[in-house]
Amino acid sequence: MTFGEKLKRLRLREEYSQEQLAELLHVSRQAVTKWESGAGLPDVENIKSVADLFDVTLDSLLREEEELETSDEGFCWNVSLACAGVGLVIGVLLDRLAGAGAAAIGLCATGGGFIGWAACYIAAQYQQWNKR
Repeated sequence: MTFGEKLKRLRLREEYSQEQLAELLHVSRQAVTKWESGAGLPDVENIKSVADLFDVTLDSLLREEEELETSDEGFCWNVSLACAGVGLVIGVLLDRLAGAGAAAIGLCATGGGFIGWAACYIAAQYQQWNKR
């Protein structure tokens, strides 16, 4: 997938018109059209602006591979795993102290992981909302 195809996919995913995207990037609509059609490429500063606006890595934006990686995707999963670990520790402590059983361990670990993922997702959405 080319840079232009990825740019168009990202623009449509966020429901921006070419004009809206151009305004956000401080370029002309014709420049966006040229980039999406493959008739030209943006300069380095504009490529960085595109990556920041859509929260994707420069690497995934410029390589020919299909998948676009968000810059905070891995971070959210790491937060989720850390929270699940904390939940697991709390569950084990509850089991030892109160004899709550294995259900408490599983519930705390699952809850911790879900809360971590949800907090990270909400923070990422808030960050995206603030960019607009």
